[in-house]
Amino acid sequence: MLSNILYILLAIVMLGIIVTVHEFGHYCVGRLCGIGIVEFSVGFGPRLLGWERKGIQYSLRAIPLGGYCAFVGEDEVNDDPRAMNNQPVWKRFITVLAGPFMNFVLAFVVCAIMLHFYFIAETYPIIDQVIPDQPAAQAGLMPGDHILEVNGQSLTNDSAGVSQMIQVIQAGDLSKPIDLVVDRDGEKLNYTMTAAPVTDESGQTTRYQIGIVFSSRTYNFFESIREAGSYMVETTGMMLESLKNLIFKGEGLEDTAGTVGIIAVVAQQAREGMYMVLWLIFIISLNLGIMNLLPIPALDGGRLLFLIVEAIRGKPIPPEKEGTVHAIGMVLLLGLFVVLTFHDIAKLISGGFKL
Repeated sequence: MLSNILYILLAIVMLGIIVTVHEFGHYCVGRLCGIGIVEFSVGFGPRLLGWERKGIQYSLRAIPLGGYCAFVGEDEVNDDPRAMNNQPVWKRFITVLAGPFMNFVLAFVVCAIMLHFYFIAETYPIIDQVIPDQPAAQAGLMPGDHILEVNGQSLTNDSAGVSQMIQVIQAGDLSKPIDLVVDRDGEKLNYTMTAAPVTDESGQTTRYQIGIVFSSRTYNFFESIREAGSYMVETTGMMLESLKNLIFKGEGLEDTAGTVGIIAVVAQQAREGMYMVLWLIFIISLNLGIMNLLPIPALDGGRLLFLIVEAIRGKPIPPEKEGTVHAIGMVLLLGLFVVLTFHDIAKLISGGFKL
C-alpha cells in the first residue's frame, strides 16, 4: 500500500515537472522579449507559498500537476507597453512556441541520457555471461571467450557478427549439434552443444538458445547526442501516425487515457526502475509538445494559428474575440478532461489499471 502511494506521488511529480518545464519556456522567452508577466506558478489551486520579485508573482500551489505563466494583456486590451497584445507578432509567436519547444528539449535531453546509460550501441560475439545449467555452460564455455566461428562460418567482431551467429543457429537443424570455435587467451578451442528450446506460457517452443549473454557497449556521449535526434524523429513519426489513425479511424480510442489514467500507468511502469522513469518522461514530454502544437483553441497551436492569421491580415484579431474562442476551446477541453477522468476511474475500479 505504501509503495503504491509513493509511486503515485512520483507519477504526479513527474507530470508536474514536465508541464512546469513547458511553462518555463513561455516564461523565459517572454521575459527576454520584454513581455510583462503577472505570475509564474508551479502547480494549480490554493497558493501554499510565494514571493514577488521585479513585479512578478512566483507561486507554489497545492495541486502539483503542472503550472502556468500569466502574461500582462494576454487575452484583453491593455495599454501597458509591456502587455502581450502590444508586442510585435514575432515576439508573441516565439513566446507561445517556446512552451512546446521546451518539451522537445526535455525529451531530447532525457533521450540522450537513456541512450548513453541504457541503450545498447553495439554487441560483440564475445561472451559476457554464461547461464548456469544451459548448453553453453555444460559444454564448458566461459566469460571472455571470443566466438570466431559457428558451424564453420567466420564471424565479424561486431553486431553483424552476433546477428550472423543467431541467424545460423535459428536457420539450421536445431536437433543437430552446434559447432563453435572460440578464442580463449590466444588459444583456439572447439565446442559442440545442442540448443535448448525456449517455451512460452502455453508450452509452445518459440526459439532455441545455448545460454550466453554477449558483451556490448552503450552509446558514448557524442553518439547519444547524435542518435537522440534520430530517435526523436522516429518516435514523433509513430506518434503522428497513431494520432491520425485515432482521429480518422478511431484506432486506439479504447486505450485513450486522461490524467488519472496517465498517473496510474506511470505509477505502474515506474516500478521497473530508472530506465522506465526516463522513458516515460521522454514519451510524455514529446507527446505534450506535439499535442500543444495542434491548432486547437486554448492550446498553444490555436494561439499560433491566430498569430499566423494576424501576420497575413496585417492587423490583429480583436483580443476579446480571440479570448472568446480560446474560452470555448477551454470549456471543450475541460469537458473532455471530465469524460476521460470518469473513463479512467471506471477502468481503475474494474482492474484495467493495475497498481
